[in-house]
Amino acid sequence: MAFRKFRDIEYPVPGTDTAIEVLRPGARYQLVGTQFTRWEDPERREPPTWSELLTEIHRQKEVYDFYEWERNREQQYPDWKDQLDMLYHDIKSGKINNGDWINTIELVKSRNPKPNNQAP
Repeated sequence: MAFRKFRDIEYPVPGTDTAIEVLRPGARYQLVGTQFTRWEDPERREPPTWSELLTEIHRQKEVYDFYEWERNREQQYPDWKDQLDMLYHDIKSGKINNGDWINTIELVKSRNPKPNNQAP
């Protein structure tokens, strides 16, 4: 199971393991193909159906796709050390509002705009 943390938001990385964790937290299992070969649930719940899993994976994919802008920005931002160096030189040269650092950050943000709508 995998979840991604962004600021105070945690969202699932789509997949069967993550879907099972969301649908039946705390359950232990072994899955071979689409069949549970072992299922242990401390709350004695039945395993989710394959239909339930597919619905949850679809929901997770919608959420994951919504945050694509965040993942793209993370990959495109310069390394922190490079950003600090750019910022230092911009401050020293009096270009805090129009220097290399702000222009680089604004370019990444404009290429990967944050959606105006709410996350699914």
